[in-house]
Amino acid sequence: MSIQAWSPFQYGFFEGVFLDNPKFPALNAKLGQLASKYGVEPSAIAVAWILRHPAGFQVLLGSMTPERIGQMAASGDVNLSAQEWYDLYTAAGNDLP
Repeated sequence: MSIQAWSPFQYGFFEGVFLDNPKFPALNAKLGQLASKYGVEPSAIAVAWILRHPAGFQVLLGSMTPERIGQMAASGDVNLSAQEWYDLYTAAGNDLP
């Protein structure tokens, strides 16, 4: 059985997305930094982070814009290091156990 990340950029229940949201400056800065490094959009980095999660998530992507689907699909070409994964985890405000 696989866990599926539905609406993977959403935070909270009705609050919206974290991408380009001023409530998450550290996370968006780190996403932008890694997006520049890998030559992809920040959304691809966010998807790559989910795909590298130890629980083995599947990501359900959706958009009305084919270009955005392509940008997110570029996550398949991103191989985040363990350090990059944890850097994003902590930039999102999470503490390491």
